[in-house]
Amino acid sequence: MKKFYGVLAAIGTVVAALVATSACYWFFYQPEEPASLRNE
Repeated sequence: MKKFYGVLAAIGTVVAALVATSACYWFFYQPEEPASLRNE
């Protein structure tokens, strides 16, 4: 059972790292503002 928890922890760590890096990429992505939302 200890080995199972070790594997589960490793998979969870990898998933968390992937989610965190994708969140950083989304954070830096700045879409173009639609014309209807501009204050002109």
